[in-house]
Amino acid sequence: MTTPLRSQQTTPGDDSDVSQAGQAEKFLRGVLKDLGVIQILIALIKFSLGIILLYVLLPFYGPEPISVYIGFQMCGSVMFIVSGALSIAAGTRTTKHLDQGSLGLNIISSVMATTGVILSLNIISFDHPPCDYSQAPEICAMNRSMLTGMNGLVFILSVLEFCIAVSLSTSGCILKFGNSGGSVTIMP
Repeated sequence: MTTPLRSQQTTPGDDSDVSQAGQAEKFLRGVLKDLGVIQILIALIKFSLGIILLYVLLPFYGPEPISVYIGFQMCGSVMFIVSGALSIAAGTRTTKHLDQGSLGLNIISSVMATTGVILSLNIISFDHPPCDYSQAPEICAMNRSMLTGMNGLVFILSVLEFCIAVSLSTSGCILKFGNSGGSVTIMP
């Protein structure tokens, strides 16, 4: 649905362009709140998976992907929680600084989500050493298949976080800068 932000023809006393712009802003603020909540929930899931992955991987000796050692799952998740909380606050209260902070943090979150996708692909494609030298090869094989599945889930969640961060950045830009073309396309 296309909602005009500014009417092409205005007559004195006609407030339809103002009310339509207000409705579009109200809708976009609702989108900010909803996507902020989803962003926080995904970050909490990724944080939990990151802790489980570290707990399972660190007792085993051998080379691991670099993202395991730097703890990107936990650091990135904290960033997305803060970004989601700021998006919820920007959707609830309308202040210039809150909108600017939310927009900036969501742009940074988009870049971090891209990094998360790349690191997740690195983990999935990482060649783990075979389980032959292990004292319990069946436990090693079970851990390997479990880790592959969890890494696949982290990859899917990273792609979803990227999509949400880009959507939040786009909504924030529309709210901050308006639309120079005069209309906003809103997909319900």
